[in-house]
Amino acid sequence: MRSINRPFRMAKLNMLWTKAQVRLTEPKLKSLYSELKMHEKEELAFKRIKADGLDKEGLKEADIRKKLIGIMSTYGLLEHYGDISDPAKYREHEALSGPVSDKYLNKSLFKDKKLNKLWEKVENAGFNAEELSTLKEEFIHHQDKIDGYYSILDEVEAGDKDQEMNEKLERFNAIEYGEENEKPKKDFLAKVNSLRDKHREIRDDYDRLYRLAMQGPNSQEFVEPKVQGLWKLALASNFSLLELESLKAELFHYEKRLLKLRHLHVDAAMQAEKRKEKGNSDKLDMGDITEDMIKKHTRKVSKLHTDIESRIMNRHVEL
Repeated sequence: MRSINRPFRMAKLNMLWTKAQVRLTEPKLKSLYSELKMHEKEELAFKRIKADGLDKEGLKEADIRKKLIGIMSTYGLLEHYGDISDPAKYREHEALSGPVSDKYLNKSLFKDKKLNKLWEKVENAGFNAEELSTLKEEFIHHQDKIDGYYSILDEVEAGDKDQEMNEKLERFNAIEYGEENEKPKKDFLAKVNSLRDKHREIRDDYDRLYRLAMQGPNSQEFVEPKVQGLWKLALASNFSLLELESLKAELFHYEKRLLKLRHLHVDAAMQAEKRKEKGNSDKLDMGDITEDMIKKHTRKVSKLHTDIESRIMNRHVEL
């Protein structure tokens, strides 16, 4: 759905669609698309009615406007109603906007591939327009840092190739003038140190952007509320990005066990109902085995939760 550009006949709906593509997840986009298609049919039919002078009191127009407001409210897009209600704005948008995939979800929005992948997460995380604009500035600033890093890297690589020549020149100067020129070597070492500092700065800044990207209202890495809570706590703790990725893998493992425990509870409840229907004639059946499995699995899940939570809290306190 994100690659569909201007799917509607009405400019204001195309403008709304463009804004929705930045904000909504794929399932919600599909649902919105369907609703807007139906709404557009109503609006186009109303235009013919209005042209024939059959809505003198404006009741039908008010009803259609109310329906569109309802759709926008449902999908969290109501803040854009002012824009799509202004013909000058949505016509200008229709004239100036290029393909949505180029303007909003451009795979090459940033030169750094890793940064582009993270930006895709940001676009689907449910941030509002103002938050997206602020985050985009942060991402652009980060790309500038990366560009600066590679600029210094090019100089260092060029300097490394010339280092042998510089050393020969220094020895010549020492023989010719009785003193050694240390300036080329010092410049080269300064650039190497600057490169190291830039790399550390970029790594830390990416970690910060990653945490920000994960804080969007739709940015749910996990489905279980308990695991979501631990992940949110981890993001606010003193973990490096590498440590967070490792912790995320552990949390997925924990969530898998937790979901299995949920299924075991459901199975036990269903088996209990079946035993009631049979008059509990069997003393040892699958129900008894399931209860043992539940106890064993509960202990494992509880231990996993405690271990992970303790590690997170220890790092959280360090902040």
